[in-house]
Amino acid sequence: MGKLVIVLVLIVLASFVWYFAKSKVSRVHGQVRDRAIEGNIGRALTAGPATKHLAMMGRTLTLGADPQRAGELVTHVATADARVTDVRADAGTVVITIDGSYPRARAHLLADRTVIGIEAMTWEMGFPQGAAVWDRIATAITTAAGHQGIPVGEGARHFVRDPAAGNDPEVWTVQVA
Repeated sequence: MGKLVIVLVLIVLASFVWYFAKSKVSRVHGQVRDRAIEGNIGRALTAGPATKHLAMMGRTLTLGADPQRAGELVTHVATADARVTDVRADAGTVVITIDGSYPRARAHLLADRTVIGIEAMTWEMGFPQGAAVWDRIATAITTAAGHQGIPVGEGARHFVRDPAAGNDPEVWTVQVA
């Protein structure tokens, strides 16, 4: 019986030691990762891909169709993507939410055209998040519009960090001239 108690006490002590050692290693690993991303090495590794992703996020589309037809097309295409979590009409616009909160795209349904693009996104781990999803949706909208005979023009937006949104994660919004 005494040996059993000693073995159980050793197991409990080993579990505590393992838990604290593992959490310290995880915390140190996180700090090293953060320093690498924030430092010159991280910037050098992420600069090219981040620039590409930022250009993808800045992609805008202008659909030359009446607001109802364009809104239906945008809604249909957006709801077909698995990463889109919400599509809703909001006072002359269609708001598309990807991955639960960001990036967020907005289609402005004007009388003579519809302009759609990302209005806010998050920047985490050296990259804007959701760029591939937005690029996929924008390409699908362009393809669907082409099949329906709707003319599509492309443009670009530029983003700036929104200091009012906090730091974790960083939120970037469209730069206003």
